[in-house]
Amino acid sequence: MQNAIAKTLFIPLAARLYATQKFPEYFHDDVILRLREKIPENFMKISSEYEMLASAARYHETDLMIREFISAHGVCNVVNLGCGLETLAFRIDDGQAKVYGIDLPEVISFRVDSLPVHKNETLIAGDMFDMQWVERIQRDLPTIFVSNGVFMYFETAKILNFVADLKKNFNNAELVFDATTRWGIHCANFYVSRIDKDLAKMHFFVQNPEEFARRCDCKLARFAHFFTTAREMLRKKTKFSTRLLMAFVDTFDLAFLLRLKIS
Repeated sequence: MQNAIAKTLFIPLAARLYATQKFPEYFHDDVILRLREKIPENFMKISSEYEMLASAARYHETDLMIREFISAHGVCNVVNLGCGLETLAFRIDDGQAKVYGIDLPEVISFRVDSLPVHKNETLIAGDMFDMQWVERIQRDLPTIFVSNGVFMYFETAKILNFVADLKKNFNNAELVFDATTRWGIHCANFYVSRIDKDLAKMHFFVQNPEEFARRCDCKLARFAHFFTTAREMLRKKTKFSTRLLMAFVDTFDLAFLLRLKIS
């Protein structure tokens, strides 16, 4: 793939495969096992246990929030922004949610060749920031937007404008996304450069979640550390260094998920 951001979709793919194979009691994804041969070897070999779990953890915690939303609203939309090779529709397969995956045309094309399409899933090729995709979605339904591993590749002003556009187009909607602090972005860029120096660099960070929610004119519905569940479920099944890093990141709020009530 030519787009530098699109190339990064292999990072979470490798992490979800790793977690499924090594810690299935924490994260399990049957579909991801079919994609092993499509993941470049450098994405599988360079990452530590901690780095793999850091990526998988955001999907585990996001899945919990999506299930809560579906339980509260019944029939609803789940819109996966920058869906990449995500298998969300298969993991939350409950028959009520209409799942939409939005990504660049080259990513959607690669995805169609690599993954089955779930019966409740609609894929939309395009730039998520141009908002033309909203016409494809039933906007009178409650909607939860999910953006994992996407926002950080853009400047803060672009993300704020995007949230404003969501507010204009949807009622009864929420947004879930992962973020880190300024220092966390520096660490993440160092990690990505070890895999491939030509991969896209990250920019967006959230230093203060409450302040960011106010800047978006949204309500902060939930703040969740990456590793709360992983630390409880896996305990001594992970390496000591992994446990130490997970505790450090959670204690100092260095990587987290935000759930905003946007309308």
